[in-house]
Amino acid sequence: MSQEKTAIEKLLTQKMGWEMPKVSDRHLRKAIAMRQKACQLNELSSYLKRLQTSPEELQNLVEQIVIRETWFFRHREAFSLLRHHVNTDWLPHNPYKKLRVLSIPCSTGEEPYSIAITLLDTPLKPQQFHIDGMDISQEALIKAKQGIYGNNSFRSHDWVEHDKFFYPVKDGSQICQEVRHQVTFTQKNLFSVWLPTLPSYQIIFCRHLLIYLDTNARNRALETLERLLCEGGLLFVGAVETTLIKSPSLRFVAHPSAFAYQKILNTPDIKQKILQTSEKPQIRFKSPLSQPIIAQKSKMDYKISTLETAQKLANQGQLEEATQECQRHLQRSPIDASAYLLLGEIYQAQGQIEQAQRYFQKAIYLKPNDREALLHLALLRESQGDIKGAAVLKNRIQRLENDGD
Repeated sequence: MSQEKTAIEKLLTQKMGWEMPKVSDRHLRKAIAMRQKACQLNELSSYLKRLQTSPEELQNLVEQIVIRETWFFRHREAFSLLRHHVNTDWLPHNPYKKLRVLSIPCSTGEEPYSIAITLLDTPLKPQQFHIDGMDISQEALIKAKQGIYGNNSFRSHDWVEHDKFFYPVKDGSQICQEVRHQVTFTQKNLFSVWLPTLPSYQIIFCRHLLIYLDTNARNRALETLERLLCEGGLLFVGAVETTLIKSPSLRFVAHPSAFAYQKILNTPDIKQKILQTSEKPQIRFKSPLSQPIIAQKSKMDYKISTLETAQKLANQGQLEEATQECQRHLQRSPIDASAYLLLGEIYQAQGQIEQAQRYFQKAIYLKPNDREALLHLALLRESQGDIKGAAVLKNRIQRLENDGD
């Protein structure tokens, strides 16, 4: 590795907090080459000097490096938990307060707009909540403010309310003004000096960032997030990032696939309850349950009921019982990919990463095009430092999206 490239990586780490070895070397080299060409600088040493003296060019390089892998209602269960929390926990105790939500990094806007759509589906009135979307990328924020999205932003095939919140335009679908009005976009990141001085938030989404940060930057980021989060508030992180949360003030919420933590109340005589839900939507098993199956009715009923029972137990925080129910189900249906996927999510929620990976692999073996299992496994491998393995899985997911599978 050249000294110039090492120096560039250090500049990027200072700017973004990222641990650069977690970024594909090919991706980094391509980004540097593109900016060198744009600056008409043939020598890497000359480009390094430009970066050291030009904050604008450093930002231009950041724009080429940031990862914008996002879509509407990514990890849908997070939004199910958000809706439940607002309806049953926050709103009854705060009927006249304004709910403040932070999405950071917000990328091209799919996440904060998904939050807005979710909250518009609660008893909250539009004036009772607001969302701050923050990102380091100016290009991403421009797209977010425009609110125009192509097919790649809509990957939740069971979302039936698209037409309610979007209208067709030349380049895709544009989100309606009612939703856009609920979100303010700002170019900042977790290391902005003034960020910790902001008023606290009841809800924070910070997903798929922590895994890219080096240890020092991650610790600073977590300190900032915890400071910004209200007591009793929810912090949503990425799937594999649950292994990075160590603070005693943040308690894991036992809702598979939501990947959320609740800040414990700092009141001596009140024990903070772990969020339980009885009205959460169940995970929508796509295959084989959603496909016609030629089988005896009693066997089909058993298949559905056991998975539904396992899901309900997991949603209630009874993870051991949910695991046992899944295992009983697999004794009757040993090639059901959905059961292996649920087991992987349960073990991941418990921080048992090796077992989670094993079950995700089994789900993929039985159903090679299962996007959820592929994404879970990709993120887990990435968190374990297997960057090449994660990249292979992400490429598979991208091919599936391109093929429209």
